Amino acid sequence: MRRKRKTFSDINITPLVDVMLVLLVIFMVTTPMLVKGIKVNLPKTHSGTTKISKKDLIISIDKNGNYFIDKAPTTLEALKDYLKAHKQEFKSVIIKSDKTVEYGTVVHLIDIIKSEGIGRVGLATQPGK
Repeated sequence: MRRKRKTFSDINITPLVDVMLVLLVIFMVTTPMLVKGIKVNLPKTHSGTTKISKKDLIISIDKNGNYFIDKAPTTLEALKDYLKAHKQEFKSVIIKSDKTVEYGTVVHLIDIIKSEGIGRVGLATQPGK
């Protein structure tokens, strides 16, 4: 006597949910690592934060007064040359300065950026509590 086979009409979505959860965890872990520029101790503000897009150039100043283009160390002269050569490639310049850097250093950097014909300059801050 032959047994009649029952058809399986349900779809098992458990493996799909497992894969989605793994992808979610991977994105949650890697997203903070995608921050452009070096890590500096930014000043805190209560009025909001600067939104940084992929088309923005990040210039960082660490607590020792060293300059960085994204994560690459540079000098002021090399920075001027870089701005002249690449100013058409980015939408605006965001300055990430450590909160202990002197005000005059940041103003001098803004002056260099503006003298190269870049009008959009932003200052990165950290949201306060």
